[in-house]
This record gives sequence, structure tokens and C-alpha cells, in this order.
Amino acid sequence: MVYYFTAKVQDTDSELSDFILDDDSDSTSYTIYMGRDKIENDPLIKHSHPKNIWFHVDKLSSAHIYLQLTKDEIKNFKSFENFTINENLLTQLGQLTKANSIKGNKLNNVSIIYTLVENLHTDGSMDTGTVTFKNPKLVKRFNIAKKDNSIINKLNKTKKEESTQEFIDVQEDLKREISSERKAEEREMKELSKQYELKKKMKNDPYADLFVEENKTQTNQNYWSEDNFM
Repeated sequence: MVYYFTAKVQDTDSELSDFILDDDSDSTSYTIYMGRDKIENDPLIKHSHPKNIWFHVDKLSSAHIYLQLTKDEIKNFKSFENFTINENLLTQLGQLTKANSIKGNKLNNVSIIYTLVENLHTDGSMDTGTVTFKNPKLVKRFNIAKKDNSIINKLNKTKKEESTQEFIDVQEDLKREISSERKAEEREMKELSKQYELKKKMKNDPYADLFVEENKTQTNQNYWSEDNFM
């Protein structure tokens, strides 16, 4: 099973603790998810969109927490180095990750690590839920000073549960949708490029447009002549 949480962050500047999870006004919603237990870790890593963000308590056992990026965020994604997460949202993600670590939940000043799903590596030789990083340089860290029950309680109020297969279906549909849109955009760009090159050619050759018009005129005359003989 997969657990889903909805984090809401004010669109306007606010204090880090000024969450409005119970009010939809002037806020942006973000989807966070995690497996019910470590058995779900492998299918979540395998089927999550590669650009989703994975969170874990550094150097301690914890649940794998994921931030679901929107379709537009995925399509416009440039690089993880320049990717930023709203501080309010990052705090909520950190608190949820810390709360789902048996040891980390009891400690202060816990380090949280996060990276792209596509940067995770796992194989059959590793223990269930164990991961390594393809590129350790693409792992970011931030600190959670202490547990904030108010944040955890608000997130838990939004908690929903779906089957692992339902999760897989949603992720695969998203991948196909993005792939289809990108192919359509590529076709459109090729057509625009083609039109641009044609206009450029006609601009460089002042007689090109004349030849095109002459061909049109000749074609029209041919049609007229054929009509006369009918």
C-alpha cells in the first residue's frame, strides 16, 4: 500500500510555521507519498517518475518519502543543482521524514537528505529498501532542529491510502502523457523551424516569392482552361 499526504503552502511570503493545511485559499498543494513499509520501497523506486524527489534521514533507518512533481515541473526541469523547493514545503517534508524514523524521531538536529529518484540505485543483491546513489554529488541536505507535532498532525489529517498497483498505474500514465506531449511539441517545433527556413530562403531570394506566385497563377489558368472545354 502507498500513503499519500497533501501539503499546502501559502503562495505569499510567510513564516516557516505559518502553514495553512486546513484552508485552500491562497495556497499551493503538493503531493507527498510513502510506502506502508519497506516492502513497497522497491516498486516505488522503480515506478516513480525519475524526476520525483526522494527523502530519507541521513545515516539512520527511516521511511522513504517522496515529493511528486507536477507535470509542468517535470517538463520544465533543467537540473537538480538549480532545483529549489519552497522552504515551507521542505520543512514539512523534513518533519514527515524525521517522524518516520524510529531513532530520528527521538533526536534533535537530524540531517535529511534528498535527491532525484533517477539518482537512486538498488538491485537484487541489496537488502530490501537499501539504496545507493549513482552520483553522490547530486544529494542535498538540510537540518531539522526538532520535532514539530503540529506539522505532522496537519499532514496526517490529509492522509489517504491506495494500492501499490494504483500508484504504479498513475505513475505510468503520467510518464506516457508527458512523453506524448513532448513528442507533439517536438513535431510542432520542427514544423515551425521548417516554416522559418522557408521564409528565410524567400527573404534571401527576392524572386522566390515571384516564382511561387507565378506557379499559383499558372495553376489557376490551367483550371480555367479545363473548365472552358467542359
